[in-house]
Amino acid sequence: MRKFYDSYEYFWEYEYPFGEDFLKTIFDNNYQRKYSLIGDGIYNIVIIDDKIYSIDLKKATTLLTNDGKKAFRDAVKDQVVEQIAEKLKQDNIEYTVNSGKFISFKYNNFIFKIEVVKKAAMPA
Repeated sequence: MRKFYDSYEYFWEYEYPFGEDFLKTIFDNNYQRKYSLIGDGIYNIVIIDDKIYSIDLKKATTLLTNDGKKAFRDAVKDQVVEQIAEKLKQDNIEYTVNSGKFISFKYNNFIFKIEVVKKAAMPA
């Protein structure tokens, strides 16, 4: 299995291990990789307390500011963001949390941005 913290030449090479290694390590059986049947791509899904969250990994150009904000009226989303941040901290990766849903960090000459989005229903 490809590991998230291996060094890859291209950013897109981190996308698969982000879910199958990094997120799976944090969320275990609450994590699933969902392939869209209607052409919207691949989702990294975390289900906690019957709430569905999509977690996206994107390439950024700058680190976000660490604003200390929490998710607006969603303690479970705060918990998801906190668990991801704690994993980065354990792995000695400096990170920032912004707007209660974004986490950014530098690794292997890339700046990564993780976005946690609550979904009303499981993506089709």
